[in-house]
Amino acid sequence: MSNWFLSWLLKPNLTRKLPRIKWRFGKRQGLIIGTGAQAIKAADAFLDSIEFDTTLIGFVDFKSSELWRYRDIPLIGKYSDLEKIISANQIDFIAVAVEPNELLLTLPVVDTAEKMGVTVYLMTQVYRPKLVKPSAVNIAGYPAIEYSSSAAKKSSRHLKALLDRLGALVGIILTAPILILTSIFIKLDSRGPILFKQIRSGINGRPFQLWKFRTMVIDAEEKKQELKELNEMSGPVFKIAKDPRVTGVGRFLRKYSIDELPQLFNVFRGEMSLVGPRPPLPSEVAKFEPWQHRKLSVRPGLTCLWQTHGRNNIDFEEWMKLDLQYIDNWSLWEDAKILVRTIPTVLKGTGI
Repeated sequence: MSNWFLSWLLKPNLTRKLPRIKWRFGKRQGLIIGTGAQAIKAADAFLDSIEFDTTLIGFVDFKSSELWRYRDIPLIGKYSDLEKIISANQIDFIAVAVEPNELLLTLPVVDTAEKMGVTVYLMTQVYRPKLVKPSAVNIAGYPAIEYSSSAAKKSSRHLKALLDRLGALVGIILTAPILILTSIFIKLDSRGPILFKQIRSGINGRPFQLWKFRTMVIDAEEKKQELKELNEMSGPVFKIAKDPRVTGVGRFLRKYSIDELPQLFNVFRGEMSLVGPRPPLPSEVAKFEPWQHRKLSVRPGLTCLWQTHGRNNIDFEEWMKLDLQYIDNWSLWEDAKILVRTIPTVLKGTGI
């Protein structure tokens, strides 16, 4: 027994301290399947990652047998040598990072890894989209990689939908007196129904019936062709600041956006959101350029960036860019800020 241990053992309990032992676990050892551009990116990702404490043993390729290395990591064999390589090098994981045309050749790699209990990473940057982000999903037990144009996680989207319906319900209750009074004034002001119903394009272009308070004469759609030359908006949207079809009460309702209040019922039904791009007409969607269709990738809303950035003072293309900016940077916090900014816009009477 060593002198150190005896001296430590004989010390009083209050002063006795255990020696500090620093535990070290070995780095995870891995292989990169492939030797092309994707394999090089994968090697960089693993070696430069803070989360993965990794040692790369080498690259494995399905055809190459010549001398080759990257960042001092050699090519150590072909797919046919994989079982021997795993056994000889205590491999923890395999990263499949081949070029798109080589994917089918890697099927035996997954079989070998499964048989030998080795983890497999499929590097999804085989496809290189500019905006959409990949995420792992499971479809009836079938694993898949989802590429979604929505920046929001599913849990966040579900929360947004729940908050939309709760917010719409609260909004309907709070504005009930306004809804009733507005209905009375519309009936007293002009002939026609209280509500204006119109088919609009919702999420991914699905049609739904949008509700608004009627602000125009009953034959407004027939008169639209006569006023076509007076359109003040670029693109497929039709807007006139001093539209002669608008009734007296309708002009007041539009000024303070009261005509939009029935859309709270659209939100409660799940057809719309409190915040989101405004729902276009199907006839407008038919004239969209391909890049503009991404506007339809989220549920349309009562208000969005366009409403708080000038409304009719910006042209159609800028309007579309603001909608895509909202989609790409979406968050619940961003929704809250837009709702707050919408309130003074409405109170100032900058509606149309």
